[in-house]
Amino acid sequence: MKHLIISKMRLVNSVLIWGLFIFMSSPAISSFAMSPNIVNIGVSTKAKYLVMNARLIDGFSEKILEAIENGVPVGFTYEIELRKENTIWTDSLISSNTVRHKIQYDSLKKAYRFTETGKNVRRKVITQKVSRYKKLMLTLNNIPIAPIYRMDPKENYYIRVKADLETDRFWFPFNYIFFFVPFNDFKTSWVRTSPLAIDPDIELSKQTSSSGSRTRKGKVSRDVIRSFNK
Repeated sequence: MKHLIISKMRLVNSVLIWGLFIFMSSPAISSFAMSPNIVNIGVSTKAKYLVMNARLIDGFSEKILEAIENGVPVGFTYEIELRKENTIWTDSLISSNTVRHKIQYDSLKKAYRFTETGKNVRRKVITQKVSRYKKLMLTLNNIPIAPIYRMDPKENYYIRVKADLETDRFWFPFNYIFFFVPFNDFKTSWVRTSPLAIDPDIELSKQTSSSGSRTRKGKVSRDVIRSFNK
């Protein structure tokens, strides 16, 4: 009995060492070497909302792409916040939006199913092009953050955003070997815009649009956001 227990312990140790060796030599380790980051944050208005655009770079490692091709659902979660700058107290959270991008490969139809969900955001796209689904997953386009009326022309604001990767870790064969290692997860740091301010003439823009100008009723001029470099 004693010899049987020792043999089992040696077997477990051998499997763990073997698994660790494969993990360290696997391309999966490159996911730690990546430095995903948010870039090209842009802010404008659409209708009566403040909207933002951004792009995630270095979001796909070789192991993540391999997982997608094997039918594993992969998701990027974008946390977006509009904050007001305060000189004394902590900056105030005015509004936020959590946008989730998800991609899954349908091997029967040879197509990638993309979904985008969030507050006032809902979109579905089916594509057979890898370049297309990558662009969809890595791009934020006209994401509504807050109604313009919630911004005071006398105050300065900024938008910050970060991204997290969410995958199903328990897919074969790594569910048996690497179940204890989050090898396919990443989180970017917060990235923020320069200070923003609402145009004090926004009320004039509203009056102009309602008095029969070329701008459709209810629309607000896109030139209502002023950006200041730090």
